[in-house]
Amino acid sequence: MNSTKKMFYIILAACILFAVPADSWFQKKKTIEGVEYITNPKKPSPPNNAQAKLILTEDLSIGGVEKQEEIFSETVLINVDENENIYIADMKLNNIKVFDPSGGWIRTIGKQGQGPGELNMPTGIQITEDGNLMVEEVMNRRLSFFTPEGKFIKSVSTADKTSLTGLLIGPKGTMVGRELVVDQNKMFWTVKKYDSALKELFTIDKVEFPNPLAGKINPFELMIIFNLDANGNIVYGTSKEYEIKFFNPQGMPIKSITRKYDPVKISEKDKEEILERMPETGEINLKERIEFPKHYPAFQHFTLDDEGRIFVRTFRQGKQEGEYMLDIFDPEGRFISQMPLKANPVLWKNNKLYSTEETDQGFIIIKRYKVSWE
Repeated sequence: MNSTKKMFYIILAACILFAVPADSWFQKKKTIEGVEYITNPKKPSPPNNAQAKLILTEDLSIGGVEKQEEIFSETVLINVDENENIYIADMKLNNIKVFDPSGGWIRTIGKQGQGPGELNMPTGIQITEDGNLMVEEVMNRRLSFFTPEGKFIKSVSTADKTSLTGLLIGPKGTMVGRELVVDQNKMFWTVKKYDSALKELFTIDKVEFPNPLAGKINPFELMIIFNLDANGNIVYGTSKEYEIKFFNPQGMPIKSITRKYDPVKISEKDKEEILERMPETGEINLKERIEFPKHYPAFQHFTLDDEGRIFVRTFRQGKQEGEYMLDIFDPEGRFISQMPLKANPVLWKNNKLYSTEETDQGFIIIKRYKVSWE
């Protein structure tokens, strides 16, 4: 190839490169009044030398029909203590099943009821700083505390709150949760931080909640997701847009992570499956009140690992049945990879992922994966 042709191809390649907007590949970062804003395009290029490939190796599976103690209802919550014992709170069976690190059943804590040590729709399970269990009971409107061995310690009433759910324990016993409040004849879901005695410290956000007894209901309109990172920062997002916000332990905004995306359309089949899973309520037929939007929200939920990576489970389906695409961001908020995953990530701890999955027969199983990166 002569020098003229070579120069032509070099210039042509350069023109093609610069014709593609830089925003289609690279993240943008700016700081405004102390808040970092990280913008990720639809198809970003991972940062140089980033460990972008997530490798999951299954090493434990609990669930099925062979053992009574391994039968779970549709809705379960998972937590793990420092000894890697696994605690599974079952919202419908109203108990907590405890398994050792090898998956062997140890004990079952609680039964349905309203008395001391009894449970009524547990909607959260947390490990306290002293190693005890805090169980959130939405129907009994209280928090119940147990030793790891299952001995009942005490209950703390939440009856002074209209509805308090999703409590997470942070440093020094502080808590973050979702509370329904009434203000000037309107209802709002709020995300608040409380001290160890459940005294309100501050509010992160306030989202109006349409009256469920009047008008149509969008089942995705009020998806509110929040988490705590290793530094006690509050990580928060809603169904409105693909944005994950960070607030420091004092409630001040410190970071915003966004990603441009193509919305996923809700098909007629999707609508039928969602309605089929909805429980019958008796007096009010909620299924007739549901009005689906044209598209799913930006994401289903997100989780964080010990290093601060963010894992966002989207509504974009993979090639296999039950797979959804998982967007992965590094601790800086930069998109590093995406992968199809059938597992529903619940908890990342000590380089392990704990997830819930559903068998072909419809049974819930709990799986644990070893996590590595390339």
